[in-house]
Amino acid sequence: MKRPRGLATRQRRRLRQNGSATQLKTLIWIDDYEPGLTVYQALAESLGVRVLTASSGKAGLVLVASHRADAVIVDYEMPVMNGEAVAKLIKANWPELPVILFSGSSLLPGRVKHFVDAVCDKAGSRDSLLSAIQRVLVTKDHQPPPISEVSSGQQRIA
Repeated sequence: MKRPRGLATRQRRRLRQNGSATQLKTLIWIDDYEPGLTVYQALAESLGVRVLTASSGKAGLVLVASHRADAVIVDYEMPVMNGEAVAKLIKANWPELPVILFSGSSLLPGRVKHFVDAVCDKAGSRDSLLSAIQRVLVTKDHQPPPISEVSSGQQRIA
């Protein structure tokens, strides 16, 4: 009896390179707008990646510290810890981990671009976002194993 071809089959097919299966890529998506996280997760999963979500910067950093991730997408405008602060901490602890800033804000400070690998506008096209995700995943070769804690000056995030 044949099994129906489902999402898992399509994902495995997409992730084959040169005839050999590759490990499923993991994306961490951080955004304080929780209803949007479900939509973003489904969108990114259409690329055949696993998506872990967090609705705050601190929760996102905990995910980054405790899971092997291939890229992080972070919203800019979040309470307590904005996307710039999250991106700075990620780059300080995992410099090779690609970070995409995904924001609806048109007034991003120029300095934030020093801590991210790509910037996508929430009002932009879906294809633009998917293209940025694919681009950083393709260029991402290796990330060091996760560390158990992330420190930021006097503030500890665990």
